[in-house]
Amino acid sequence: MRGKPLILLSVGLCLGPTVIVAGQPSLVIKAGKIWTAAGDAVANGVVVVEQGKIRAVGTGVLAPEGAKVLDLPDKYVMPGLVDAHCHLGLSLDVLGEMEETVSAVTPEMRILDAYNPLAREVTRALQSGVTTALLAPGYGSPIAGQMVVVKLVDRRNDASIVNPSAGIKFSLGAEALMPDRRPTSLAGLIALLKEEMDKAKTYDPKSMDPRAEILNRVVNGQLPVHLYCSTVDEILAAVELIDAYKLKAVLVGAREADELANVIAERGLPVVYMPVLLLSRDKDLKRVGTLAGAGGKVAFASFGPKTDSSDLRTSAIVAVKYGMARETALQAITIHAAEILGVAQRLGSIEPGKDADLVILSGDPLELTSRVEIVIVNGNIVYQREQK
Repeated sequence: MRGKPLILLSVGLCLGPTVIVAGQPSLVIKAGKIWTAAGDAVANGVVVVEQGKIRAVGTGVLAPEGAKVLDLPDKYVMPGLVDAHCHLGLSLDVLGEMEETVSAVTPEMRILDAYNPLAREVTRALQSGVTTALLAPGYGSPIAGQMVVVKLVDRRNDASIVNPSAGIKFSLGAEALMPDRRPTSLAGLIALLKEEMDKAKTYDPKSMDPRAEILNRVVNGQLPVHLYCSTVDEILAAVELIDAYKLKAVLVGAREADELANVIAERGLPVVYMPVLLLSRDKDLKRVGTLAGAGGKVAFASFGPKTDSSDLRTSAIVAVKYGMARETALQAITIHAAEILGVAQRLGSIEPGKDADLVILSGDPLELTSRVEIVIVNGNIVYQREQK
């Protein structure tokens, strides 16, 4: 076969063994089940990794000579988890660094400047299978600042930053209302946001105003905006802003979004849903399944440190228990999260050409008793559970 074009067999279409000859892969994983997030799960499948990328996945792929082989016939493999909204690793004081309480409008603030990849909660998240996260400012400012998508590796460099322009965080929640600073009401908050965006429409580059320049990119649809909102009133206010300014938008939190599921689905608005573990009533626990069932694209988030990123998979497990479709719940922590964050060309599924970010579990990903055994980022094993 040497000299012939490389053929990568698609999942479920393998007609016989295929030897990969174009380049020497660094890692081969043989597993009892591979959930790719891009099609049907593969039983007794193989993933071939070369130079940090997935080169092949299927049932008829043979390990090339000299490759490191992980032979795990009783394990599950899935894509690295994507935490779609959190505040991990923010310097020494997470709660202090995630908020700017003096000024209500700080689009120029970059959350990346406060990020410490060596923070303990970053390591815990990685050990739970979270390989990528959107870092965001908090909830106390109507226009809170710039977000970034990073890989949870032990250093901050260009390679660890997946999307440096992930968007601007807006907050329409009660947390953004303060008695000693404008705004003090939801009506005042909406008026402030409109005022700032109206000014941004007429931005003159000669003014050298960084706030207006960033918001000008928002109102022109060049930069996404993630709007934190929880109640029906807040979500409706967010939708009205999105419609009025034609924003490229994502709803964040959105606890009562199921009550507006058709409105959200009609607009194709993606939702980064709040941590399910923060809910307790059966009615609330069923909401996200109803929302997704109406056709909305949903991702889960930890909102860490409000909940631990290790509970990201738990949100999917609980949501399934309360009516969310199994496949949709898994997509909400992998491919759908990656699509919402604008990084699906690299992450979120096990497909040839994508980054080799993988999680190997002892059992079904939607079983609470399944343990994370191995975590792989860019083809490198970054965590391996100690065997007792």
